[in-house]
Amino acid sequence: MNQKIIISIMLSLAVFSGTYRCQAQQKVTLDEAIDLALKNNPAVKVARNQVSIAAAKNTQARSTLYPQADVLSKYFFSNNLPAMYPLEGVSVPVMNNGSPTGDNVIMHPMAPYPDRSRDVLTFDFNVVYPIYAGKKRVNAVASTEKLQEAYTSDLKNTEEDLRLKVKTAYYNNLLLIEVIDVYHQILDQLNKHLALAKIAYNEGVRSEFDVLNFQSKIEEFKHRLVEMEGNKVIAQTALKNLLALPDTADIAVAGTLEEQVSRTGMPLLYLEDVRKGNYKLQSLRYLKDVLDKKKEIEAAGKLPTIFTFGNYHIYHGMDFPPFDQTWRNGFAVGVGLKINIFDGNRTKGRVEEMNATIDRINNYQEGLDLQLRYRYNKAIEDIQSLNAQKKAAQEHLQVAEKAYHIAEVGYENGVITNIELNDAQLNVAKVKLSLLNIDKDLLLEYAQLQYLSGKE
Repeated sequence: MNQKIIISIMLSLAVFSGTYRCQAQQKVTLDEAIDLALKNNPAVKVARNQVSIAAAKNTQARSTLYPQADVLSKYFFSNNLPAMYPLEGVSVPVMNNGSPTGDNVIMHPMAPYPDRSRDVLTFDFNVVYPIYAGKKRVNAVASTEKLQEAYTSDLKNTEEDLRLKVKTAYYNNLLLIEVIDVYHQILDQLNKHLALAKIAYNEGVRSEFDVLNFQSKIEEFKHRLVEMEGNKVIAQTALKNLLALPDTADIAVAGTLEEQVSRTGMPLLYLEDVRKGNYKLQSLRYLKDVLDKKKEIEAAGKLPTIFTFGNYHIYHGMDFPPFDQTWRNGFAVGVGLKINIFDGNRTKGRVEEMNATIDRINNYQEGLDLQLRYRYNKAIEDIQSLNAQKKAAQEHLQVAEKAYHIAEVGYENGVITNIELNDAQLNVAKVKLSLLNIDKDLLLEYAQLQYLSGKE
């Protein structure tokens, strides 16, 4: 009785464990995998941060278009403030309780005063606004706007690159799953042939060599299956890494390669579309604009800066005794001019640096344009070649399957040897695997074109 209870519990646990594993595994479509990657991948997050940094720089640049105001206030006690009248050679009336005595005294620069300690309060409100700065402020704003567009293009390029990597990993997973299915089909057929060979051997129609040959082939494909299963685990890990999922996550891809090919199709793209849409080229164009604006900013360093300023102040304790107890306030407004006369050729060096950097970007852009043209033309030619190969392989598969069916009947009737049957069977498998690889390569070429053109 106890033994029955234990067995029942173990079966329940096994069923529960299997159910949990089924629920834990998550099947993701290609679109879902791409969305997960774009949401979680650290490289995309870093690129988004760069866009935020550029937006913050733009806010800083725009702040120079507005007046700059500040308040400075101090309250302190000092025992070392000047206690001398700064009125050398001036006749000053002698006061008694606030009233003049009729006597005058000639002030000297070092005339002492008995009280040198007092508290002081100062309050200044200042406003400065540049009227003319050689377009430095306008160019700074334009530069940061172009920088934001450059970083946005970098972000999109990072996203497209991630899409390409996810598609590659996803298609590799689909390929391995379907290759494993083909190997299982071959194993099933070999086991069927082995069973027929054993019957024929027992009846004396076939030799023991047929049985041993099929057993050898079965072991060979079992080893291949183990290898393919290992490759499948590696491919799943690569996909999980791109999606930024933990190692414990259990995911599986959905669909087949043929379904993906039928949904994707040949994108209608021309070389000019690739040049206009490629995010790397866009980023380089914006970076050139950024450097052009920076060059104008540096060149404007030789120009004068004209600014207006205003000040309102309240002081207490700053005057010489006995006037230090009075509160004094006032204002000042005016116009200022600043001219950089000589900076040791620093401005000239910076402008030359900007020109050299722009030339470097032009050269890199030219090289990238050539690379895009080559990759575009190669992808178009590869797609055309793969489509022709696929058509030929499909026709070959029909012939190979028919030949295998004939060979199977012939082997059952003792007309052909097991070697001929194996050759026919392996030929079918070879064509099926070739078709799977062609489909995967087609999908990768389509994905490459979409990446080059910046079109999802």
